[in-house]
Amino acid sequence: MPTNNEQLRWFRATFTSAVNMDMQITIEFQAPFPLDKRIDYSNLALRSFVDLVSEQVIKIRDVEPIEMTH
Repeated sequence: MPTNNEQLRWFRATFTSAVNMDMQITIEFQAPFPLDKRIDYSNLALRSFVDLVSEQVIKIRDVEPIEMTH
């Protein structure tokens, strides 16, 4: 992926819910550095997240109901 002038560096991306800003997931992923305006780093983060879930690197730990405050 990187060219001769680029190297991979670790980046951090935080995914948030459009409905509930308190719900978020943060991942770390590698991408070319220095930053390149032609690269969609958000898309790289999303692809990395999907790969991590597919490879079961990210797993569901707990499932529980949410108390309703209404």
